[in-house]
Amino acid sequence: MELMSIFEVVEIKESSEPFAQYAVRSPEDAQKLAASYIANEDREVLLVMILNTKNQVVGLHRAHVGSLNASVVHPREVMKCAILNNAASIIVSHQHLAETQHIAGKI
Repeated sequence: MELMSIFEVVEIKESSEPFAQYAVRSPEDAQKLAASYIANEDREVLLVMILNTKNQVVGLHRAHVGSLNASVVHPREVMKCAILNNAASIIVSHQHLAETQHIAGKI
């Protein structure tokens, strides 16, 4: 295992986050960001957006990947990523499979 300095880790973390300066100002902003990460999944996914005090996204975490039609998530899985990332707030997002949405619209 290779060790690297803290400065290098921070530099890599800052440059590798495509959402680093993304601020959530409305539900639509959160929906667009979540959709860009989980909309086309073939299984149920629960995504946690981690926000700072300025509502800027500082992290995204797939808290759970479920089965074809269910995703059972324990609260500790959601809260763990929030606590470890010093979240001021979180947004939890869950997608429905495209086929399910199409069928639900017909009923």
